[in-house]
Amino acid sequence: MGALADAGSPEELRSLLRPLLDEYGNWIRDKESIMADLPPDLRQVAQSHLDDCSTALQRMRNGLELLVQDPEAFRAFRFANRAMLLQRSHTIWSHVRRKNPQAAPSEPHLEGRWRAFQLAFILLNLPGLIDVESEDRRIGDLLWFPTGGGKTEAYLGLAAFAMALRRRRTVPGMRTDAGLSVLMRYTLRLLTIQQFQRAATLLCACEVLRSEDPKTWGDSRFSIGLWLGMRGTPNYHDESRRALARLQQEQSEDGANPCQLESCPWCGEALTPNDYWTDGEAVRTRVACARRACPFSRSNRDAGLPVLVVDEEIYLECPSMLIATVDKFAQMPWNGLAQSLFGFVNRECDKCGFLTPATPHVRVHRSSGTRGAASSIRVTERLAPPDLVIQDELHLISGPLGTLVGLYETAVDFLSARQLHGRNVRPKVVASTATVRRAFEQVQAVFQRSVRVFPPPGLEPEDSFFALERPVSDNAPGRLYVGVCAPGKSMKTAYIRVVASLLSSVAGLRRDHELAEPYTTVVSYFNSLRELGGAIRLMDDDIPARLDQLRAAGFPQRHRPVYVELTSRIRQERIPHLLRRLELRHDAPRSEDDPLPLDAVLASNMISVGVDIDRLGLMTVTGQPKTTAEYIQATSRVGRQAWGPGLVVAIYNWSRPRDMSHYERFRHYHTTLYRSVEAVSATPFSSRALDRGLRGTYVAMTRLGSDAWSPEDGASRFDPQDPRMASIIETLRARAEAVADGVTAGTLVKSLKGLGDEWWGYRQKPLIYGWRSPDPNQSPPTGDVLLRVPEGGRLGHWPAPQSLREVEQQTPVRVLGLNAS
Repeated sequence: MGALADAGSPEELRSLLRPLLDEYGNWIRDKESIMADLPPDLRQVAQSHLDDCSTALQRMRNGLELLVQDPEAFRAFRFANRAMLLQRSHTIWSHVRRKNPQAAPSEPHLEGRWRAFQLAFILLNLPGLIDVESEDRRIGDLLWFPTGGGKTEAYLGLAAFAMALRRRRTVPGMRTDAGLSVLMRYTLRLLTIQQFQRAATLLCACEVLRSEDPKTWGDSRFSIGLWLGMRGTPNYHDESRRALARLQQEQSEDGANPCQLESCPWCGEALTPNDYWTDGEAVRTRVACARRACPFSRSNRDAGLPVLVVDEEIYLECPSMLIATVDKFAQMPWNGLAQSLFGFVNRECDKCGFLTPATPHVRVHRSSGTRGAASSIRVTERLAPPDLVIQDELHLISGPLGTLVGLYETAVDFLSARQLHGRNVRPKVVASTATVRRAFEQVQAVFQRSVRVFPPPGLEPEDSFFALERPVSDNAPGRLYVGVCAPGKSMKTAYIRVVASLLSSVAGLRRDHELAEPYTTVVSYFNSLRELGGAIRLMDDDIPARLDQLRAAGFPQRHRPVYVELTSRIRQERIPHLLRRLELRHDAPRSEDDPLPLDAVLASNMISVGVDIDRLGLMTVTGQPKTTAEYIQATSRVGRQAWGPGLVVAIYNWSRPRDMSHYERFRHYHTTLYRSVEAVSATPFSSRALDRGLRGTYVAMTRLGSDAWSPEDGASRFDPQDPRMASIIETLRARAEAVADGVTAGTLVKSLKGLGDEWWGYRQKPLIYGWRSPDPNQSPPTGDVLLRVPEGGRLGHWPAPQSLREVEQQTPVRVLGLNAS
């Protein structure tokens, strides 16, 4: 990273990167030379694979040539490498400081290296970012790599390049010195919070570099926003102020929590609610590092860390990067302020930031400390829309959630597009996953992009040049799977015996702390909350009793296990604390105030993505998970480092035929694990999906793309004959035809025209978009309401979900005859 950041000229950069591409080209030629020896029935597939490899190589070479030829791209690439070098170095240093501040050096050692596939993936995607008219913009690039291989660093490097290049580009009629550049989306809040902490370090690095050279990178700070659904974070500044006041008095668990960072992402210093404060004039919730030497302390930066977690503040600042849960995009039709994320702003306030026609704003800000001075509010051009969309864990965008995400993605794509030379320029889309099947159909259904998988497969499944499967050895120990089935015994008995045995056995290794450490915490995975709830009682009573029996029989002594639950029942604000506690080593020194390290974690499928904690090496899986993809993702949480090889004990239920089938085929199943990954599906234009989400998508496209229609009362100004409506209908029609078929597209057009006529009829009296009063007896001030909540909504004509997880309505069931004799 350092060598690429310090490249003095484009030719020097070419000399640094060309060897990687030449080696890949030689590898392709070597494979072509042995293709003639393959059986005739395999040659066509082999040729197809090598053609994909050659195409990927050519795209990488194109990216390199653009870096050499385009001075601004060259500058942005150096910036991205410098930012990633700082991000990597400060992440490692922060981790050391959190574990033992006294032993940590005063400054990080700047060192960072790209893995070959990471650098190749970045080069592969550069043409689509540098040349917005490139055909690469029509491609969705899927990074398919094993869990723990470094996918996150690959797309963070790409994100850093996109943010830097935006600051150096000009777009006619739009501003590029600010605004949202990178949109990163996840499905689970645990994964989202972990990636937010990791990405926040990158944005700190970008901001440090910008502040050193504002002439090159602009006066607007690089910042990152966290946009969570299900009330994980405050929606409004006043809500954040009240929550912060409550948290500073006592660590209450009521309400949304603005304190999402437990430590400084730049130096690792612990953060408490007292390090957060609110700025009413600027409408911001700030947080600063408590360590005075940190560049993001309050004494060094008035604004503190460049992070935003409150919805209202995100809309005002339009951060450079936004990390969001996919279900949050259901808010688009309900909230006109969300249009600022796509660049639709018309004013800028010196204190608050960017304003949309839907933004309520005071006419004058009184400047604190300067009597009579007021802020300036000026008209501004639209901000350029997002340049890059990153979808992590693509395999989770499937089923009912994936179907609605695909439908709402039509609105996101439409609002993120801009016209250039008569062409519609859409953002570049990249995705990543470790487990996927039918990726071509899935990416087409959700993003309307043709997919390219990277790295492309070669002739052997274990060698793609960028990834080489190594035989198990001391240097590459892999992960060991053990199957346990106890016919005639209950699952609870089997679980008690297995977990107690593992806990006790690890105690016998304590003399060698390095050897024992990966196995001192057992992660227990359960398929349902009901099963997990039963295990909590076992941890309290039966397992300690079993440990006493083992000790009496001569086994090593292990005290009552310290455990936590990691499920969807855990409140948002506790998740960062639990993740930090999972990192505590049993052999690390600690004070009396430090929490005890964990002996056990009882987890649901919440742990299957996003828990990247290297010290974990031991797991039990109670019952075969419903999908192989889930099994791979969950068990990949342990054994992520060679110094702590993973041990996974699967406990099978002998009374379940599916469990017994996996137990009987245990060796074959695990040697061909990735072959068993199930296909996923997303059907955004199926009839039931349209019933559930078409109205919300239609309103989002209509409302957020218009200055006149975005305010709450803008629903009354809707006109189905407006030229924009023809564009919206055509966008939906073309997408339906590409994803489904012409018949579906034709039916959809009729439905959309019918919705336009309905809306026109509703607006004959004063109409607002939505009414969500907490008081069910309170009515809107005047007029009618367009949208209503699908379940329990008292007012409104069109049902529109407020979360994309609201897929199916609840069905009340009443059992009759219980009192009959």
